[in-house]
Amino acid sequence: VALRLARKGVGRTSPNPPAGAVIVKNGEILGRGYHRRAGLPHAEIEAINDALSCGVSDFSDATMYVTLEPCSHWGRTPPCAVRLVEERFRRVVVGTIDPNPKVAGRGIEILRDAGIEVTVGVCEDKARRLIEPFSVFITKKRAYCALKYAQTINGIISLSRDEQTIVSGERAHRFVHRLRDTHDAVIIGAGTLLADDPALTVRLVRGRNPVRVVIAGRRKIPPQMRIFTDGAARTIVVSPSKNPFDGTPPKSVEIWHYEGSDYVPVEYVLRRLADEGIMSALCEGGAKIAAAALAERVVDRVYVIINPRIFPGGVHCPDEEIFARAGVISLTDVEYKKLGEDILLTGRPVYG
Repeated sequence: VALRLARKGVGRTSPNPPAGAVIVKNGEILGRGYHRRAGLPHAEIEAINDALSCGVSDFSDATMYVTLEPCSHWGRTPPCAVRLVEERFRRVVVGTIDPNPKVAGRGIEILRDAGIEVTVGVCEDKARRLIEPFSVFITKKRAYCALKYAQTINGIISLSRDEQTIVSGERAHRFVHRLRDTHDAVIIGAGTLLADDPALTVRLVRGRNPVRVVIAGRRKIPPQMRIFTDGAARTIVVSPSKNPFDGTPPKSVEIWHYEGSDYVPVEYVLRRLADEGIMSALCEGGAKIAAAALAERVVDRVYVIINPRIFPGGVHCPDEEIFARAGVISLTDVEYKKLGEDILLTGRPVYG
């Protein structure tokens, strides 16, 4: 139950991790809650408030089940571990330890020092998966990067670099919109922008639009592209040019000027996003951006949608010339799922 609650907060809590909590006494659920967004009460406090609103006032014989270790430090909200001690919980069951160095076991220590029985590691793999983006964000000081692309059986993502090719089916498209909803930002390259003129918004499911980021290089971009005129979401262009546009830059677009070289590293973009409190990014390509992200070893999870067709030729992903310097990359924790006629493969890269 706590894991299901926590999933409601995925993509909403940056720069905090999602978490869910349930209070149980004698086999009965007294309260439940999840962290809704940064600045609002954490999951434990939501669950306590839920129980209090139902007339519960004594937690001395109750157990708190929480997906993530209760925090031990003051931030926008008071420390949850201290509140659990004050409410005299008998037992606390924790999914996983908080990777934040400010916590990292200190919450557990506060509870145990107060005489509360603590069990750690229940459904730990699922609990860790929930906070995957936060773990990268807090330990590597950059935005978590998920790479997504759709391909045919023979690895083709498009018939041509200059025009859009629809590779996957309707259910896969809905899945991609859900990914956009649960990531704070979406990243594409100038080639994908010019070929597809994408909106990069969430339309096929209920959700919110991510921040849209275009890595442009020295290539000039037409200012009339859809993402620069629709006003649907915050939009950023990263380029070594002070004006990456073919004309006057649209007023609604932010330009991040990269001064290093003509090549804008994906890692630079991810670190800039983290500086803005943006915890996760979905890289939607194309082939060159995907290859660059893999070669830089900043891809944390891969989503490959495989369509049961064979194209006679076209664009392979990742781009072979750029990817040549990456070496062999394996996937671990591999999962498969059927999406209509397509197959979704996902896993975490292991860099050789």
